[in-house]
Amino acid sequence: MTAASRFTEVLARLVGEPDRDDLLPDQVAAACVAALPVDGASLSYTLLPDRRLPLGASDLQAAAAERLQYATGEGPCLTAQQIRGVVVAPLEELKGGWPLFAVQLVAHTPYRCVVALPVGGALAGVAALDLYLRDPGTPTAGTLADVAAVAELVGEVLADDLAGEEDIVLGLPRSFRALPIVERHRVWLAVGHISGQRALTTSDALSLLRGAAFTLGLDLETTANRVLSGELVIPDLGGPPSS
Repeated sequence: MTAASRFTEVLARLVGEPDRDDLLPDQVAAACVAALPVDGASLSYTLLPDRRLPLGASDLQAAAAERLQYATGEGPCLTAQQIRGVVVAPLEELKGGWPLFAVQLVAHTPYRCVVALPVGGALAGVAALDLYLRDPGTPTAGTLADVAAVAELVGEVLADDLAGEEDIVLGLPRSFRALPIVERHRVWLAVGHISGQRALTTSDALSLLRGAAFTLGLDLETTANRVLSGELVIPDLGGPPSS
């Protein structure tokens, strides 16, 4: 059985299980892990350069890996979306190409290699698939061929779900609106708050928020919530955050 066939079979089983309460993107990510020799998978959707949504993940560790890319502002997935192509990043390339992300990934997850690429079809410009491996080496050519085939199917599944949903918010159907997306939206609200207070571009405001999170040793979502509650005040560039 090919990897594409395994993906289709596993996804059909997951979608058909009546007692499952996870959303379609999580099921798609889980099916990727079942079909491919990888240890985790996540899906993301980029509305604008600084507006990236976490669509789904195979498990909590994969979800954490996606958040780290957004929190650090760098990573293979961001590069894959920029170049509209496949990025293969074993550990040594992670350290050289995305050093901040690499340090955080090693510290907070078991993953040591990332393969990132756009999904296939109409969503190739906005949706991407990240695959995470514990092995720090480069995947084989056969594995990468299977990854490309599965990514094509992932794009078809996501596009079909988008096309069949009338209740669209933030460009996403109801089945895509999970808690991680709500939390990422809170980050955007905090960015807008900082931007308005400091008369900054959203990119500069996001940089300030990221810097505060790094300084305080917090994740980006927690930092954003503290900003919105008034518990944390983000200073101008160069000063430490105060609470």
